[in-house]
Amino acid sequence: MDPLRFPERVQQTAERYGMDLRRPLALVSGGPDSVALLRVLVVLGGDPVVLHVDHGLRGEESREDSEFVRELCGQLGVRCEMRRIRLQDGSNLQERARDERYRVAEEVATRLGLRAVATGHTADDVAETVLMNLARGTGLRGLAGIPPVRGGIQRPLIKRTRREILDYLRELDQPYRTDPTNLTSKYARNRVRLEILPVLEEMYTAAAGNIARAASLFREDLEVLEELALGVVESRGEEVVLPLDRLMDLPPALRRHAVRLAYASLVPEAAPLTSNLVEAALGLLEDGEGTRTLDLPGKVVVSGRPGKELAFYRGPRSMVSGREEIRAGESVAFGGWRISAREPPGYDPVDAARAGVAYLDAGKGPYEVRMAREGDIIRPLGLGGTKKVLRAMMDRKVPSDLRRRTPVVVDRRGEIAWIVLGELDERHKVDEKTEKVLRLEVERIS
Repeated sequence: MDPLRFPERVQQTAERYGMDLRRPLALVSGGPDSVALLRVLVVLGGDPVVLHVDHGLRGEESREDSEFVRELCGQLGVRCEMRRIRLQDGSNLQERARDERYRVAEEVATRLGLRAVATGHTADDVAETVLMNLARGTGLRGLAGIPPVRGGIQRPLIKRTRREILDYLRELDQPYRTDPTNLTSKYARNRVRLEILPVLEEMYTAAAGNIARAASLFREDLEVLEELALGVVESRGEEVVLPLDRLMDLPPALRRHAVRLAYASLVPEAAPLTSNLVEAALGLLEDGEGTRTLDLPGKVVVSGRPGKELAFYRGPRSMVSGREEIRAGESVAFGGWRISAREPPGYDPVDAARAGVAYLDAGKGPYEVRMAREGDIIRPLGLGGTKKVLRAMMDRKVPSDLRRRTPVVVDRRGEIAWIVLGELDERHKVDEKTEKVLRLEVERIS
């Protein structure tokens, strides 16, 4: 490709994927990819802000990288933000460094009011990622490689190869920095870059670009499949649910996509679920046993409720503590539920028969809402005795993982007046002696 057309091709990529290159935060290390990114952003008329992160891993060379970037920004008239972070030697050093860069970039972008972060990822990076994912064992998402856009992260050079970038910089007579750690075989990605891709390039012309184009096709296929699977994913308060009847109507491949989508909707920045965890989640619905749960990365819990659904929720956040006061004429949000209260003129038996509605004797209040606890007792209306709250929910076949995440309404003495969506207490019912009625209605917050 003619180096003079390089910016034009980058602009085409930006337009295709809806990137806004007018004022992004550009991550510039000083290496060829990020330097080319900066030069292109300026040529295309953008006004980027540069962020250079010094990991402090290479002593004087790191300091020289920072000085190079500072001088380049000065020559181009671009604002430059410098940050220095400390990383301890150990496992997954490159991964930890990347995570820290993105963390710092998010902080700087937020402070400066910048909506996009631009990185210098190339087609070669995509090819390396696909080969590594394939060697580790991956599905379609791993074969899709690095997305051009993910959230606020934009990758304008994603269609350009490293060879094109070096040709472009040579045409500009633009120097750049070389990180010697990228030339060693210490890291897996370096070995793919230095040993495997060159062999493939000898065997097949433009192998890296071809692999990157294949990843782009895989990504398009993935988007179609996920769109089909998305139809069974329901948001229900703090939970994301896959109803069993609709889930099992899908082919097995789409069920797996549905599980990944449900998980990703709770922790969108987390890595996709591995195949073994996807299969383990689907396995919770087998054998017709009682409710079973599985802990997933990101403090997410998946609950298999046989005959009903597969539900995903954040574990620690879902265990809501404390209580909230209920006031007539107001609504209160609590633990993924909204409780609305008002004082109607009288008792409506048809309305009161609805599962999400309760009519209480207002004189027994004030009322509060909290989560059900072990040892809670209720006198269910018409039963003629007491019953443990958790047992009452069990008898109604409320899944075990939901019982301690179901709110109860208590009176001023702390006695249970109503189990949300369940039993009403005999002592708090509305009768001929009731002077004022309190109507409660609950709904899951979606």
